[in-house]
Amino acid sequence: MAIVAEILLADRTLPLADLARSLPSGEISLSHSVPLDDDDRDLFMVSVADGSRAAFDRELHGQPEVCDSTTIGKTGDGWFYQVFVDSDALPFDACDPEQFEGALMDATVTGDGWRERKVFADYDAFNMFRERCAVNDLPLELLNIASDPDNPDERAQFGLTDRQYTALSLALSSGYYDSPRRTSTEDLADELGISAASASDLLRRAEHQLISQTLGPEPYLNTLTG
Repeated sequence: MAIVAEILLADRTLPLADLARSLPSGEISLSHSVPLDDDDRDLFMVSVADGSRAAFDRELHGQPEVCDSTTIGKTGDGWFYQVFVDSDALPFDACDPEQFEGALMDATVTGDGWRERKVFADYDAFNMFRERCAVNDLPLELLNIASDPDNPDERAQFGLTDRQYTALSLALSSGYYDSPRRTSTEDLADELGISAASASDLLRRAEHQLISQTLGPEPYLNTLTG
């Protein structure tokens, strides 16, 4: 089953991040990017809030990665642009069919980097993307991951809290349950922003809840073992 991951590529040198820092809103919406054939440029489709348009227009062509731009027009969501970016400014070609792991759903460029929602075929594909980011020295922070984030019953059916669900999803995607393990409790704790002891307790409670919901209530299990 496909999964959707919300991630932060935490690199302040990514394209348009410096520009985002100069805007009153502090962000630029990126709907998609397309590599141009026979050209060393990528086409970005972006938008900015109405209150940030003046600063965006003023600062856009001062960005070294920006080659050209075209103003599309205004809608209720803000001002839309085509921005042509030097391909060399990208850490790697995310649209290369030979190096493709996930499809971009939407992204927000901030002063701290790119916050993206991407859909992956499975957890293995997500891990391949994570590893490629690591090879290219691109810090990746996993904010959320789910097999069907638009289904509100997915977490509730097992009685998991949002925090428990996130911890289990992160542990699974990071290889915590692989044999041998590909990540440690300490690494998971860093991702979750809590102590190792708290991460261990969070996982233990989530595992207990998941197992009890799968196998049945404790009184029933006692009849099987009694």
